Amino acid sequence: MESLINSCLGLTPLDLLISGRIVDVYGGSIFDGYVGVRGGLIVYVGVKPKPSRESLILPSSYVLPAYIDGHIHIESSLMTPSSFARAVIPHGTCCVVADPHEIANVLGLDGIKFMIEDARRTPLKFYFMIPSCVPSTNLETSGAEIGLREIEALKGFKNILGLGEVMNYKGVVMGDKQILDKIGACRGMIIDGHAPGLRDEELCAYILAGIGSDHEVISLEEAREKITLGMWIMIREGSTTKAISNLIRVVSRGCPERAMLVTDDKHAGDIIREGHIDHCLRRAVEEGLDPIDAIRMVTIKPAEYFRLSNLGGLSPGKAADIVIVDDLRSFRAKIVLIDGRIVAKDGKYLGDETGRPSKITLGSVNFKPLHLEDLRIKHPSINDGRATVRVIGLIKDQIITEEIRCEMSVINGEVNPDPDRDILKICVIERHKTSGRIGKGFVKGFGLKSGAIASTVAHDSHNIIAVGASDLSMYRAIMRIKEINGGFVIVDGGRVIGELPLPVAGLMTTLDAEDIARRMERLEEETSRLGCKIRNPFMALSFLSLPVVPKLKITDYGLIDAERLEIVSPFID
Repeated sequence: MESLINSCLGLTPLDLLISGRIVDVYGGSIFDGYVGVRGGLIVYVGVKPKPSRESLILPSSYVLPAYIDGHIHIESSLMTPSSFARAVIPHGTCCVVADPHEIANVLGLDGIKFMIEDARRTPLKFYFMIPSCVPSTNLETSGAEIGLREIEALKGFKNILGLGEVMNYKGVVMGDKQILDKIGACRGMIIDGHAPGLRDEELCAYILAGIGSDHEVISLEEAREKITLGMWIMIREGSTTKAISNLIRVVSRGCPERAMLVTDDKHAGDIIREGHIDHCLRRAVEEGLDPIDAIRMVTIKPAEYFRLSNLGGLSPGKAADIVIVDDLRSFRAKIVLIDGRIVAKDGKYLGDETGRPSKITLGSVNFKPLHLEDLRIKHPSINDGRATVRVIGLIKDQIITEEIRCEMSVINGEVNPDPDRDILKICVIERHKTSGRIGKGFVKGFGLKSGAIASTVAHDSHNIIAVGASDLSMYRAIMRIKEINGGFVIVDGGRVIGELPLPVAGLMTTLDAEDIARRMERLEEETSRLGCKIRNPFMALSFLSLPVVPKLKITDYGLIDAERLEIVSPFID
């Protein structure tokens, strides 16, 4: 400590002196000054130069605290943690708080250990939350469970901050002992929430149980109510859910609110095209938010909520995690430092990795022998005629859905997709325990005129999910998924026209972001040629099996009314 103090006082040289326009996230000001670094820490911030061994003199550039993403699922990027770090550090992200419940649903404790071990190989600061809902409900089949024994084991791991998003909010409000015991086991730690649309006394009960945040806020009024009751609001801008335009007005001048910006789920391709947290900053400023307030929402705010006292600001004693940008509108990172060391410059990653890539049991795709007729949807009583059918309705840029009721033809007792009306078949095949369960239904919003797409990325249990204009194409896509042991597949006319294998648990690949982006771009081009009218169709597809987000979803058990957490028939009558 004495040597650090001497460097602060100018008695001994700093390791690095940075000169520029210093962004003060505490007082909300910008001033011309200096940041001094020694031993990986910030030791001086002020207007006087100090002797140093090296210097970065950038008088017209802005010097910011590095960015923190307070809620993300690394698996949704399709990258392993080490590959993810290489992709986001050049954008100014130096810390993430990850919830590994995707891989936990497939491989349990072993999957979480893999994520932690692989993350340690990189300079990016990874913190993890313990998955709270594996599985998220009893209306789906996962490959593993995280119970009290696993929670106690994980609490002993370094960089575990608390309990991940408590998705079973209905269980909390109704006093479900299993989820309340998990919350109780993490008392005193950070406990994240997941409660879309929860209001009034039910919201109070949810907060009373110990939940501190929510990233699933739907409306501005809901955001204000949750902040009023003491919750932290995480405003998402990821690949599927884009909430900044709807919710950013909850933040007032000076950002006194408990609010932060997060990505939640972001594909590798979108990171390459748009960026990471820097994209959230751009969007917030475009919507009229003061740039310093936006910066607070990705620095000091998440640091405060997650009790990361060494991060979040340019202050003596904090880690020298610093981003230097040319302006506060584009937020393009010119130089990125972690612990005082330059790890990226002009968009190029300069960090290194330690150790060998972690080994993990490859994801398996196991299901009972599947026949084409297994995908048929038969009406229980009508042989020929018309029937009213429940259809999952996609909502643009949201993971919530609606329930649409459509009249459809019944021919020989069977109801088939109707691509002309954009009513496609959707099914979920259990892939972990060879139960033979297949959930079947219909969906509107993809726009496919022919063919099918299938995937093993299907939140949260990650069974096989497929959507298509014909049973034959869906069947071929599902069988190809098994052949490549997990990933994304596109089929048309019985022929595979595109695929991306995901050998790590059927969720991730060790490819770099650029390679993934190129392959995903080709897949999106192929789906577009089949008539698909949405971007990121595989990500949109992945959320249709999430039974804890309203309204109508599908799992291997069948169609799920996510508001009542009940299995419902595809047929109204």
